[in-house]
This record gives sequence, structure tokens and C-alpha cells, in this order.
Amino acid sequence: MRMQHGWGAAENHFFLQYADIIREMTDGRIDITVFSDGEIVTIEELPDAVAGGMIDMGHTHPSFHSDVVPEGFFEYVPYLWENVDQVMAVLYRYGGGDTFKEAFEETFVGTHILAFQPDDYGALLFATEITSIADMAGATLNIYDPLASILDELVGISATYMSPEELYTAMALGVIDGMEWGGAKCMVDMGFHEVAKTFVMPYHVIAWTPFYFINMDLWNELPSDLQAILREGVYANGIYMRSFYAAEEEKSLKIMREAGVTITHLPEEDVEAILQLALRWLEEDFTAMSPGCARLADIAFEALRDFGRID
Repeated sequence: MRMQHGWGAAENHFFLQYADIIREMTDGRIDITVFSDGEIVTIEELPDAVAGGMIDMGHTHPSFHSDVVPEGFFEYVPYLWENVDQVMAVLYRYGGGDTFKEAFEETFVGTHILAFQPDDYGALLFATEITSIADMAGATLNIYDPLASILDELVGISATYMSPEELYTAMALGVIDGMEWGGAKCMVDMGFHEVAKTFVMPYHVIAWTPFYFINMDLWNELPSDLQAILREGVYANGIYMRSFYAAEEEKSLKIMREAGVTITHLPEEDVEAILQLALRWLEEDFTAMSPGCARLADIAFEALRDFGRID
């Protein structure tokens, strides 16, 4: 099988580990060749490429396809969750993953989602000095909605989105002033700390929720034992992914500091201002996008009440 993911080549090791798991558990009956972002198709083309059988499997994020599957915006809502446990509960216990799976498979007919994963922290990195959101005024950021709209409303920013392989050069040349990406380990793996001055805490999205998916015709041809191995392998790979980031995060923050990057903590009032606009966006804008988005918003508010974040 050929599998392309939507991350940079520096992070191939995550997907090679999944391929190793599958090869071992199937005694070599399934051998996956891994391709990184853009090696065969662009990330935007990946779901259709898998649906059409050009590529057998893919790994992507809900948010990467929010232009056609608006439920994907849910992954980018800032400051909702306090830890990875809460994200996993929303994904697996409150039905967040099921809701997105339905929307994705209805949009990209011919695909089948294997499973979702808990992943890295989300963070902001800047080529300039940042001590508060006021310092972000006028910046051009590689960033998605809703945080893009929220920061624009609060201080005025310009938003764009580039492929992972373009970000280093764009930051180095001043094409962008900052980016929304993974945590410190992810940033260091991609070398972004070499062209940055400020890493912004707290983490604004407490774990992305990527997923593996497969061509539906191929899936239906597989015997049940191989289907189970492909699915359960995603969970095993997720443990590797999450534990890898957790173990390396503090080391990576140290590498950043040694490279001259300042670790900035936003004032509590800035975080609260962003959170309040995020809740308003969920209730007003996101809910209106689709029935699936309305279900995800309901899930978010139910979970936030259960977690004691809101009344």
C-alpha cells in the first residue's frame, strides 16, 4: 500500500512506526510505503486521491479540509481544553470523532476513516517579539479560523495558510510574521526555532486530532483480521505519537531558549478574551455551518460544563 500524510518530511518517523506495526502484525501481508506532504499530491487533493484509488491510505487533520468539511474548524477552536485527557474524552466518549467521521466520509465518498489519534499541543511561534496579543497587531500569520478571526477582531491581523514545507522559508524571508503549528518538539523538528524570536504559551489547542483513512473499495476487499490490525494500529501509533511529544517537549523548549527564542506567556486577560470570543464563535458562527457543526458545538458545551470550565 501507498500512504501519504499531511505533515512535513521531518516527521516521517511517526508514520514509519505505523508502517512497522502493520508489517509486523500482519507478518508482512501488508507493507506500507510512506510519503510526506506533497510528494504525490497536495494535502487538499489527498482525500480525493484516496477516494479515487490513486493512493491507498492517507493521514490528515479535520482542520486541513474545513473549506469543504466545516466540522474541521472544531479542531482549531482555541483555549477550550485544559489537557489531553479532556480532548480524548470529547473525541472518544462525547462523540466528537463519530460526528466528524460521518461528515468526512459523506463529503469524500469512497473513503473510510480508520481511527483518530490524540496528538501534539498547538502553539504560536513568531519571528518578532511578542508579550501580549496587542503585539500581534498588523501581523501576517499562517493561521486558520476561528483563531484568525478572533485575533483579527481583537487586534487586527492578516491570515494566510501555506503547506508545511513552505513555512520555514516564509518565516525566514518575512513573508509571514508568525505561525500556528504544533508544540515545541514539533517546531524544533521542523527547524522553525532557527527563524523565530518568540514561542507563545499557554498552548492554545490542547492536542490536534488527526486520523488515518483508507480507500473504501480496498477496505471492503480486506479480510476482517487485516481490517482490525489497520484500525488498532492507529491507536498504537497514537500512543507512540503522544508519548514522543510529551517526553521531548521540555527538551525542545530548552533548545529553543538556547537558540535565542523567548518563551512568552500571554497575560490571563488575553487568554480569557480569546476564550470568550471562541465560545461566541461556537454558539453563533460554527453552529450555523452544518448539522454536524451544531452537534459538535453541543458536545463542546456539554463537555465544558462537565469539566467545570463554564456554568
